[in-house]
Amino acid sequence: MLLRVLLFRVFMVVMAFCSATLAVAESGVQVDGAYVREPIPGRYMSAAFMTLNNTSDEDKVLVRAEAEWAGLIEIHTHLHDNGVMRMRQVMELPLPAGEKVSLQPGGLHLMLFKLSLPLADQLPLTLCFSDGSCETITAELRSLR
Repeated sequence: MLLRVLLFRVFMVVMAFCSATLAVAESGVQVDGAYVREPIPGRYMSAAFMTLNNTSDEDKVLVRAEAEWAGLIEIHTHLHDNGVMRMRQVMELPLPAGEKVSLQPGGLHLMLFKLSLPLADQLPLTLCFSDGSCETITAELRSLR
């Protein structure tokens, strides 16, 4: 009986891995290192960061992101304006074929508004592209400390 339980668990892990690989193959975009910063106490906004690797032979364009735990998600960038860094929303994020685009602090990122607190340690996040494909990934919640 113990052996059956163990084999079932191994099977489920393998199936989960295969499903994740299939999702990457369908969208052509591999997502690595996705995380969400834990919100500042008393605030209902934060940011998500990750690396998007367009493994396909075609350019892709990220047009939106959505999550049940966030009321609104916008794609943002930072611009230097007369020595002052300002955040600005961008309506889409080009992902050239065969290239990586990093969403990182001080640069491109997903701005998360109207958060449902407290946030879980693992956060499902759906990324949607201009070709109509969407990919749901899991972002890790990271503490500010």
